[in-house]
Amino acid sequence: MSYYRRLATLLGTDPAHATADDVRRLLNNPQAAEDQDLDYKLKPHDNGTEGGGELAKDIAALANATGGVLILGLQENRKTSIPVHAGPFELSDGLRRHYMETLASRAAPIVDCQIHYATQEHVDGEVPKGFALVMVPPSSRAPHAVTGLNDTKDGTLRFPVRTGSGTRCMTPTEVETAFFDKQSRRALREERHDQLRAALDKEKSLVEYPTRWQIWGKKARLVFSLVPNTPGDMAWDQQGFQRYQQQVRDELSLVGEPHTTFNVVEPAPLGFVARQEQGSTRQVIAVFADDGSSAVEYPLHVQSARGPIYDDDDEALDATP
Repeated sequence: MSYYRRLATLLGTDPAHATADDVRRLLNNPQAAEDQDLDYKLKPHDNGTEGGGELAKDIAALANATGGVLILGLQENRKTSIPVHAGPFELSDGLRRHYMETLASRAAPIVDCQIHYATQEHVDGEVPKGFALVMVPPSSRAPHAVTGLNDTKDGTLRFPVRTGSGTRCMTPTEVETAFFDKQSRRALREERHDQLRAALDKEKSLVEYPTRWQIWGKKARLVFSLVPNTPGDMAWDQQGFQRYQQQVRDELSLVGEPHTTFNVVEPAPLGFVARQEQGSTRQVIAVFADDGSSAVEYPLHVQSARGPIYDDDDEALDATP
């Protein structure tokens, strides 16, 4: 919801959960006027070549700006940009497929988006009617180019961008700047990953490992770091920490590892560090930074010829490979 905060406020719900009645609340609302993050189109784009180019342009323009939502089934007043007319249409599976296939073939790099159907009540067995919300998050792969707006044989690359309630093509200078910014963002993310790994190593050096250090040394360790595409200013509190811990548990369940509970939380240069109590043979360590990035080091179960080296209670079973 954070990507589409204005629309979520207007709808009264996350756009990904909106119903047809929620969408109709936008009608005649001056606060719902078209802008950089919101676009309207009464009917879905045509299936032809020109329609495909227009589709790719409209969605790439949002991705090349700040992200936003294209709502299909509403028409705005051309003078005020306020939605004034609703035209619900059949929400078939083919519509979603058409949009995704067109983006894959006409936009480069491909634009990430999610298409939500805001349906109205319908009879079972009939194709539901309603509105389609094409949700485009801010893109770390911008700028996105569109090939051949009106002719697929036209190899000209155009870089549309949403400005206010309209769309225009970026100038060569803007395109060059966008590519430079993209490279800079990538370098900063890589640097942040390295900083997180270094922070983990530093925290690990402060841990007093149990006397069964041989067991620790035989444990393979899973280390992963998460860095947002756009750094933020994240105020960590108890609720935020609990949500993140649940996220870590969900991720680790994918590799068959038991979840863990952090017992110690301490301030650190990047933000704060969470770990288990001294003496635990697992010693899961996590570093949380104020920009929303984080890293976790998690010892995995190690199998020997006679079974795992330790059980769920960390009791050594067999340290002989």
